[in-house]
Amino acid sequence: MKSHDSSPAGEPADFIIRGALVLTMNPEQPRASAVAVRGNTIVFVGNDQHAEQFLGPATTVVDAKGRFICPGFHDSHNHMLMTGLGMLIPTLSGARSVGELLTVLRTQADDTPAGTWVVSAGDWHESRLHEARMASRAELDEACPAHPAVLRRGGHNIVLNSMALERLEIAEDSQAPASATYVRDNGRLTGQIIGNAHVTDLLDLLPKPGPNQYREALETVQRRYSAAGITSVIDPALTLEEMQLYRSLAASSGLQVRVSMLWRVPPPRVGVDAAVRMIESGQVQVDDGDGWARTIGVKICVDGGVETGYYREQYRRVDDIDHPRGKPFLGTEDLDRLCKAANLAGLPVGAHCVGDAGIDMVLDAYEKANVLKPLEGQRWTLIHMLYPHSEHWDRVNALGVGIAAQEPLHFALGSGFAEYLGSDRAAAIAPLADYLAKCENPIGGGSDSPVAPYEPLLGIEASVTRSTRSAGVLGHEFAISPRDALAMYTSGSAWCANAERRLGTLAPGMLADLVVLSDDPGAVASHDIGAIEVLLTVVDGRVSHGEFDGGVLPRIQALPCLEPAHPGEITERK
Repeated sequence: MKSHDSSPAGEPADFIIRGALVLTMNPEQPRASAVAVRGNTIVFVGNDQHAEQFLGPATTVVDAKGRFICPGFHDSHNHMLMTGLGMLIPTLSGARSVGELLTVLRTQADDTPAGTWVVSAGDWHESRLHEARMASRAELDEACPAHPAVLRRGGHNIVLNSMALERLEIAEDSQAPASATYVRDNGRLTGQIIGNAHVTDLLDLLPKPGPNQYREALETVQRRYSAAGITSVIDPALTLEEMQLYRSLAASSGLQVRVSMLWRVPPPRVGVDAAVRMIESGQVQVDDGDGWARTIGVKICVDGGVETGYYREQYRRVDDIDHPRGKPFLGTEDLDRLCKAANLAGLPVGAHCVGDAGIDMVLDAYEKANVLKPLEGQRWTLIHMLYPHSEHWDRVNALGVGIAAQEPLHFALGSGFAEYLGSDRAAAIAPLADYLAKCENPIGGGSDSPVAPYEPLLGIEASVTRSTRSAGVLGHEFAISPRDALAMYTSGSAWCANAERRLGTLAPGMLADLVVLSDDPGAVASHDIGAIEVLLTVVDGRVSHGEFDGGVLPRIQALPCLEPAHPGEITERK
């Protein structure tokens, strides 16, 4: 096996891990048994014997005893900040009935001063409830009679109780914006509001977390992500304040998970004209930074989720009879303007598209932007790209765009897709094998946490088995190999983040981000992949999780206390 050494001769490594089964994701050297690290950089990948040239008096040598090593897991679409904030409030993921859901909310309200907002975690889906339905406004009124309450589900649905509707000035005769739906029963509001853009508008009016909540949220989520082997994420749909929060943390060594940031195009209440002006103003610029908190572009949401995607054909189950195929959040002209402005400003776009008609809209807009200025060299992506068709692939490849895919959405929401689209369409909702076979660029792997589970090994298992949480196996013909799934969660996501020159592979000169697993995902039964243990997570040459017998490796320091990015910014929304 050829060894690759980019370091000066005679300069020892800080540590060497040898006796391992190393999957490098480097096509020039796919396998190895030893990795040597100096500082935050890999200096050697090769066999055990050749690794000895990097031994020095202070070098720590660890025997991996045949364990599996691969690049650190990189999530292509992970709302890490939102996930962390959700970890500070009671989870709803264990609820199996509407009653259990309401019990959690009632307990949360009991611990909250009367008159202040109660906002739930969004980590649940009604398909897992015995009643297979959302809770109602009346039920929330009973559970939280003294509080304005918001029951969140994912990023596209909320249910409000009567006090919350009043606070947000939504009356019985109020009409939803064009991009949203107010669900009614016999003409009366049920409290359910559907549509990401409008839901975002409403949530923006609620009190914003303070600095201590942000600190605790990011400490908590980074600790859990490190335990799952995650070393990098693309965090989409961030505000300018949230992006500054990440930068402030990076400057004070408060990050142990690398963050590539997508700025959230302002919501509809701000207006497309204002959004275009912000893009043109230069307030948001691509910033490669130091590798910890980088701006890589903008996020545009074209349609919704399970029941709010935009399709060519109507839903099997129709909630909004006026829009049986769903409806886009933006008009064609507005989407075109945003994409053109972003391209001229040098800001790559990641566009959320769930339905096939939504994909059509995005590709149309990307093509129009490309006429003004070729997209070459920029990582424009289709986020999710659920339910694609054969005619989409030539357009995708002609533009050179990539796909940020999230198999955990298929795993977590499969029964919902089957309910709303039918089993045949649900089976083809996230055709991984087609992504890999038909897209010429790498495919990023991710979770869309907190909508779906963030653990990469669970996502890899679902990619291999096509098993769903409550709908059995959907679309087995679109299953992929463990090796391909690992590539999605490492080198593929690094490509989506425009970071493949330093992340996603194990090779000399690359940043030292890696994970040590108890087993090779390709050597265990496919349904056991999610149970593999993450023994060690190394980011930037330092351990963020776990330990190894036989040697003490450099460790990430405890996260510092977080201070507001600027006085008054991280307080409460006005």
